[in-house]
Amino acid sequence: MIAQDSIGPNGDGDIVVIDGLRKSYGAVEVLRGIDLKVKKGDAVVIVGSSGSGKSTCLRCINRLEEPTSGRIVVGGHEATGKNVDLNALRRRIGMVFQSINLYPHKTALGNVTLALRKVIGLSKAEADAKALKHLELVGLAHKADSYPAQLSGGQQQRVGIARAMALEPQVMLFDEPTSALDPELVGEVLNVMVRTKELGMTMIVVTHEMQFARDVADRVVFMDHGSVLAQGTPEEILVSPQNPRIREFVTRTKS
Repeated sequence: MIAQDSIGPNGDGDIVVIDGLRKSYGAVEVLRGIDLKVKKGDAVVIVGSSGSGKSTCLRCINRLEEPTSGRIVVGGHEATGKNVDLNALRRRIGMVFQSINLYPHKTALGNVTLALRKVIGLSKAEADAKALKHLELVGLAHKADSYPAQLSGGQQQRVGIARAMALEPQVMLFDEPTSALDPELVGEVLNVMVRTKELGMTMIVVTHEMQFARDVADRVVFMDHGSVLAQGTPEEILVSPQNPRIREFVTRTKS
């Protein structure tokens, strides 16, 4: 099913539309009616305390988690429903996880080329050329022949970003991509994410990095107990919040 009203004929407008998204595990309701729209080229950062449903919301977008109810549209295509081609959906949605998940027996180049060859069907030469281009974008072309064990955690995560970007998705999802890294390695990953935004990629980011949210987000979404408590500019949500719950959160993250 195509949602004709979700994205304009020239590719502008809302590229992601989430309407009434709910997710339950038995009697426990984790998402309680999420409504969210993301415009093409925007960076939307989702913040909130642990357990507020941020990562579950992200994983529902590409159906790693099955929504209990509600509707999700990505790039004009229905992402919810029984007859969705999940492989086609996930080619439109790149995802970077907090656990890096590189194949340890493949080089950085091999990790990036795998999906290019197996999913898209590129020849080895085409896949290698495209992978090298994206490794260069994340500053790791010189590490193309290195195995994950020879890379720092930050470098591994940058390879993960290159792998996702190489498939040329319409939307990139980042699920706390720096939370498993040593503090001195966080900056190099955040810098690549800033570069990704500058390239015009639509991004939905779950993170605890408040400075990144303040500097990069077009819109910040604050989630609390499975609901969107507020959304607005970084100034409205993170600098001068009016809601006492959000003020408490912001004060705690600064300490």
